[in-house]
Order: sequence, then structure tokens, then C-alpha cells
Amino acid sequence: MLARVAENVYWMGRYLERIDDTARLINATTHMLIDSHKDTRFSWPVLINVLGEDNRRFISEGGSSERTVMHYLIAAEDSPASIRFSCTQVRSNARCVREVIPRDIWEEVNSLNQFMQAECTQASSRRKRYNLMVEVVRRCQMVIGVMDGTMLRDDAYRLFNIGRHLERADMTTRIMDVLILQQLTPAMGHQGRREIQWNAVLNALGGVESYQRYYAREEGDSDVIDFLLTYKAFPRSIMYCLDKMQNEAKLLPRADSLLQTIEKLRKELDSEPLTQLSTHDLHSLIDDLQAGLIDIHTALISDSLHTPTR
Repeated sequence: MLARVAENVYWMGRYLERIDDTARLINATTHMLIDSHKDTRFSWPVLINVLGEDNRRFISEGGSSERTVMHYLIAAEDSPASIRFSCTQVRSNARCVREVIPRDIWEEVNSLNQFMQAECTQASSRRKRYNLMVEVVRRCQMVIGVMDGTMLRDDAYRLFNIGRHLERADMTTRIMDVLILQQLTPAMGHQGRREIQWNAVLNALGGVESYQRYYAREEGDSDVIDFLLTYKAFPRSIMYCLDKMQNEAKLLPRADSLLQTIEKLRKELDSEPLTQLSTHDLHSLIDDLQAGLIDIHTALISDSLHTPTR
């Protein structure tokens, strides 16, 4: 497989997961505001920070309203954080690798892009926006389903999965750190504050029912933290994503550095006593995890994407 093909497949996986996670985040934020205490203060540009963009320039240009932020995250063609932009990138990457993906996958990717380009400006109300995001998530899952059911288990499939799970792990850490630990400031003394915050995170990650099933009898925020970071049976936890990337990387040629980097991050996460972490310590841990995910990306670029493989 050529390095060009490998890189396009990898980024196809990353952008597809970014679309899914961004849509989930937008709807979870809407739910959170509906359920929050009336004195909860929320700055819409924080969502731009969650997606890795600097919101200071955005705010300085008068873009702090819900409507403006939602346009930036959904419909803006020139925004690297927007779903519309990511859809364009998924299609562009898929078009470059049509020789290694089944026709059904290309058709689903093309359908997702056409739908988003036509409908992205129709989210004029919260209800319409919610329905649009639900449909976006559904179409992303259709692409994944077709990929899972039709594609050869070769290097292209493995790189697609590594990209998808690397992006998922990154989004999980971003949502936890920025949305919860730094930005939400409900009224002091409100007893439901932490429960509402963690429910918002679980909503964004599609983990409400899974958490209730496995932790119904547990109490305390540390259990949610453990669930999101280390619970291997939950497919959006950091440890699940690391295990998935590790299993796929074992089958790639010249992946020694990549495997070492993944294992280093797994051990770091395993060694942390999560139930004893303060908010400040948890923030530091998430910073370390994000740095580790960047190292994984760098190792993959060096090992597998810029070296032609057979």
C-alpha cells in the first residue's frame, strides 16, 4: 500500500469520527442547558475550545452568541472545526482511495457529504438542529457499518480504525477537560451541579445507558471518571481506544515505535489512582493523555504513513 493511500485512509477515519463526536457534543450541550440549574452560566464559544480551536479571536469579533457558534461548528465552509468541513474532507480522502474501499462505502460517504452540504444551513432552531445532528450521527454509523461489513481486513482497514479511535480518544479527553473541568460554573451551593455536568459528558459520549447498567449501585464522580478513562468494555473510553489501536498496530509493518508509544500511554493511565485525584490532578492527567495521543499520531506518521508498505 502506498504511503499516500495510507495517509488518506487514516484521515478518513479521523474526520468521520470527528463528525460523529461533534454532532453528539452539540446535542449533549443543548440537553445540558435545558436540564441545568437556572443560574448556570455557559459560554457558547467554549465548544470551539473543545474542538481544539482558539476562541479568543472568535469572541473578539463578536461571535459569542449561540447562533454564531453553531454556524461555526455546523455550516461554516472555512471552519476546520465544522461538520460541513469535515464531511468535505472525508469525501476528499475517500475519493483518493477508491481503489482500496468497496463501492458501498464510497456511496455512503458521498451520501453523507451531499446531505450535509444541502441541510447544514437549515438548523434555524434548536429542534431542527437536534434532528439534523441525530441524522448526521445515524449516517456516520451507516458508513462505519458498511465499512465493517464489506472491507478487507488489510492495512487500509487497520489504519482507518486507528485514525477513528485516536480521534475518539482525543475528543473524550477534550470534552471532559474543557466542558466540565474548566468552563461550567453553576450557582454556588446547588447540590445537583456535579451530577448535571457528568450526565452532559455521558450524553455527549453516548454512554448514559452503559454507565447506568454497570455503575447503577455506585456513587461519586470518581466512578464516572474511571468509566470514561479506563473501563475497557465501554467503546468510547480512553483505554478501549488505546487497546483497539494497539491491536490494529500489531498487524501493521514497521510499527514498533507506534506500539511502544501506545503501551507507554496505557501504562501511564493504568498507574493512576483515579479515585483519589483532585480536580487539578485530573486536569493534569488529561493534559498528559492529550500529549500522549499527539505522540501516537507522530509515531504513526513516522512509522506507517510516510513509508510505502506492501
